[in-house]
Amino acid sequence: MRLLAVDTAEKSCSLALVEDGALVCEEFYSSPASHSATVMDMVNHLLCHRAKLIVDDLDGLVVAKGPGSFTGLRIGISVVKGLAFAASKPCAGVSSLDGIAWQFSAASRPVCAMMDARRGEVYCAVYRFEGGRLVHKSRERALSPEKAADRTAGDAIFAGSGAIAHREVIVHCLGSSGDPVFVPGFQNHVRASALAEVPGRHPSLLSRNPGDVVPVYLRKSDAQINHEKNARPTDTMTPQ
Repeated sequence: MRLLAVDTAEKSCSLALVEDGALVCEEFYSSPASHSATVMDMVNHLLCHRAKLIVDDLDGLVVAKGPGSFTGLRIGISVVKGLAFAASKPCAGVSSLDGIAWQFSAASRPVCAMMDARRGEVYCAVYRFEGGRLVHKSRERALSPEKAADRTAGDAIFAGSGAIAHREVIVHCLGSSGDPVFVPGFQNHVRASALAEVPGRHPSLLSRNPGDVVPVYLRKSDAQINHEKNARPTDTMTPQ
C-alpha cells in the first residue's frame, strides 16, 4: 500500500511517501512562512519530481489531524481532503501526537508525547509499546507540564516541542526519584512517516469520504475565547 502523509500541525512541515511500511522519501521544512505558501510545492516536489508519481498512483493519503496549530491543521487537512476528493482516494486523519510517539515504538519505556500548546500548557498523551506494537495510549489532553509529567511513572521518554519547552519543569516535577529520558532534537517533531504507520497497520482507518477527516483541537482557540468573553452581557444597574 502506497501512502502519502502530510503534517502541518506545528511550525514545521513534514511529508513522506511510504510503501508497504517502508519509507520511500521524506521531506521536512521549518519556516516562519505560512504552510499555505509551501505545502503544495512540497507535495509536488516529493511526489512528482522525486518519486516520479502522481496522486492517482497512491492508495491513500494521511494527515495530522491535531492537536496543534489551529491554522496549520486546517491547511494540511484541506490539502489532503482536496487531493483525496479530486483523485477519489481514501484518506485518514491521525493524531499529531502519534506522529511523535511512533518514532519510539521499539522503546521499552513509556513514551510521553508532548506538544507545546502555549499558555503554559502542553498537548500530551502517554503511550506504551511492546515489541513495536502499541498496547496502551492514554487520553489526549491539554495540561500543564507538571500534570503531564505526573501522568508518567517518572521513567518515561519525553519527546516533542512540549518536552523541549518545559524540560526543566519536568525534571523538577519528577524530582530525584524520576529517570526521564529526553530525545535528541531531530526526534522532537511530528514526523509524517510515523503518521503513515497507523493506517499502514490498520487500513480500515482510511475513509472514502474526505469529510470524515476533521481537526482535533483539544481546547478553544484564543479567538474563540476572546469572542466569548466579549459576547458576555455586562452587568447593568437597574434604575430605582
